Amino acid sequence: MGLIWLRHPVLWHSSRVAGGYNYNAMTAEERKLLVARWHNWYTADWDYAQTTVIFFCTAIFVAAVLNKLAWLHGRNLMHVARNRPGFGDKLTAAMRYATARQFYLGLTRWYTPPLAAVVGVCGMSIFILALMFSARPFYWPNEQMGHSPPLATRSGWIAIAIMPFMIAFATKINFIGLVTETSHEKLQVFHRWSALFMYIASLVHTFPFIINNVALGIMESQYAKSPWYWSGIAALIPQTYLILMSWGIFRNQYYETFKKLHFIASGIFMAALFIHVNFRLTSWDYFWATLALYGLAWLTRVVRTLYTTGFGLPSTIESVGPNLVKISIPIQGRFSWAAGQHVFIRVLGLGVHALTSHPFTISSIAEKDKVVELVLRARGGLTQALQQRVAGKASWSSRIVLDGPYGGLHAPLPLERYERVVFLSGGTGTTFTLPIFRDLLPKLTEESVLKRISFVVAVPDADNYAWMGPHLAAATASHGDTVDIRVHFTRSGDADIPSKDDESDIHNANPEGVAYGRPILGDIIREAHASASRVAIVACGPDGFLYDVRNSVAGCELDIADGFGVCRDLFLHTETYSW
Repeated sequence: MGLIWLRHPVLWHSSRVAGGYNYNAMTAEERKLLVARWHNWYTADWDYAQTTVIFFCTAIFVAAVLNKLAWLHGRNLMHVARNRPGFGDKLTAAMRYATARQFYLGLTRWYTPPLAAVVGVCGMSIFILALMFSARPFYWPNEQMGHSPPLATRSGWIAIAIMPFMIAFATKINFIGLVTETSHEKLQVFHRWSALFMYIASLVHTFPFIINNVALGIMESQYAKSPWYWSGIAALIPQTYLILMSWGIFRNQYYETFKKLHFIASGIFMAALFIHVNFRLTSWDYFWATLALYGLAWLTRVVRTLYTTGFGLPSTIESVGPNLVKISIPIQGRFSWAAGQHVFIRVLGLGVHALTSHPFTISSIAEKDKVVELVLRARGGLTQALQQRVAGKASWSSRIVLDGPYGGLHAPLPLERYERVVFLSGGTGTTFTLPIFRDLLPKLTEESVLKRISFVVAVPDADNYAWMGPHLAAATASHGDTVDIRVHFTRSGDADIPSKDDESDIHNANPEGVAYGRPILGDIIREAHASASRVAIVACGPDGFLYDVRNSVAGCELDIADGFGVCRDLFLHTETYSW
């Protein structure tokens, strides 16, 4: 027996046999319109929902092809000698310009996603709005043609078809990311915008019913006797909350609370929406697809976490500088990672914070260190609780569950196949660049293609530099002029200036490796671009730091696209503090 709020008997799909129409009250033109494609209520799921699915699948396929072409072009560069950029180099540079270029809206203090993501979001919006509003009419000219206005019908199917992709963009084990070779955090922008477009489609679905029923004088009676009206409102309220509270001004400031309430509101929304669509045509198929995508991703995470770290690994947590905490987790066997990857951690001994997990980049190397090291800055929530727990102590021990690893560096070529590699780090962004730098150093030999590595880091003062200093000094001691380290201390004042001993620890072979003030990132990137045929830039830092890096690289990509200079291949990889 079906539930009382579902139509009986409960089925997988409802019938496509048209019924309930008074054809005698319609004109010939109205009867023809009623069964025409893009207007027929009984084929609206094929016309609109399947068309939406095809659009998203096509966009994902195109992104995967473009990524594969960039990979093939990079491989081809190893075998083709040329002094100037060729056609393939120029085309690749033009595409990389789009993935690098970024904008800043000063009025809202918002750093936009890269231009390529902006184009993708704009394409998504144009398609969805065109699909909703291109067909006419929006309302039936005759009330005998049905109480579901065409505009409401089509927008409802578009909204339901967006749902599986919106969820798929959000998962950590990300199937779209596997196809497009993109880490899960870089797809968050599409999760947020597809959720917004689903909400817009939901609103367009809702209001024509209200307008139509008010005009017919049946609004109160429909709401009183139909479960579809109250279930629609029950879905729209949490959906409104999810959209409003996901904007950065709320999400970033109250992230701990946001994350918990986000899952609760999502559950209520999905349950109410499941009841609302009431197995009309193929509507529940999109729920099964969503459940399969999310459920398989979640199950994979849980099984992998239990297999690699069980119910937690012993760890040591200590303070390593002003507002800096280091977590050391000895690894025994099953857990492995690559330089530049990150994990989500759950600290079991931290009270209520044990209920949440947060991402941090692994700053150690698997082959060398045999220990997962995480260096994090206390900002609030979990990080602040960890800082308070180790304050005034040599260290503190707790069991930690590791979920991951995720992300990492996805370059068309191994970094040792580039002639010049530049690492740019802002503050704790060094936790991403440092392990990749250390992993690359042994590959810098006289026979290798790689001729020079630069490591530039900007930190407030010597105390913030202390935790990374020994790693840099040890890693670069035997490479002479082929490796240069530049440390920029961005705070002014005598108390922040390191001693001569500190300077010598930064780089014994480079006494001029210390500077004061912010690095001029554009000059560093342009110098590297002018010095070699193949250049890789790896950067991690705050939004403003990466904004300068991205746009400087974008300018150099335009030079390659125009055929200027000796550089034929300029690769950029960036990591952000948060997403």
